Amino acid sequence: MERVETYVRRYAIDELLSDDLLAELRPVGAGPGDLVIRAGDRVRDLSFFVEGRVKAYSALENGQSVMAGIYRPLDVFGEAELFSADRYTLSIEALVPSLCLCLPVESIRRSAERNCGLFMYLCGRLGAKLSDRSLAESINLRYPVENRLASYLLAVSDDSDGLPGTDDLGELADFLGASYRQLGRVVRRFRDEGILEDARGRIRVLDRAALVPLARDLYRRSPSLRRVRATPR
Repeated sequence: MERVETYVRRYAIDELLSDDLLAELRPVGAGPGDLVIRAGDRVRDLSFFVEGRVKAYSALENGQSVMAGIYRPLDVFGEAELFSADRYTLSIEALVPSLCLCLPVESIRRSAERNCGLFMYLCGRLGAKLSDRSLAESINLRYPVENRLASYLLAVSDDSDGLPGTDDLGELADFLGASYRQLGRVVRRFRDEGILEDARGRIRVLDRAALVPLARDLYRRSPSLRRVRATPR
């Protein structure tokens, strides 16, 4: 529980939850490529994302995936389904070692009247994520593949400039709303220009500075209403 307390205090989660809900928080970790949430699974928890980096995406009936966003702490997952659905609508995949503090949705529903602060926070995140989705869809329709790829690479690459998770070119093409051929052309051009290397379908960024003017912060997600306690209580 000490680990839970550390994150609760760091992000002031205790200002959102009543004591009975705080007592039910449990840590759930995920490694790179692991699913924190799988679309279609029954909704069991509201998850406070407190460590790492993840991507959210939806799966279409044709087998392709569409990126919904890239997220860093603090954030929350499962809020859209809390009162409106019994199955998760998005998959959340860890890009690096990540951690969530999970809270059973049934407990939240029973304690709704004692947790107004929580629901105010969730409303804020829902509005911001709606803006994120609209932006991502607009980007995929309006911006060239080179801009989409540059922004995606800057958003998900780790400190060593490697691309974490399970991405390959086919998966990337799906996420960016491009064809495999379109993406392949841009990857080859970036490789020829020394911006990245592509080995066995995996991508590694070599020159982040060259990507910045192309990226234009396209996939920069809206603020997460980050809650960090400035002084100890």
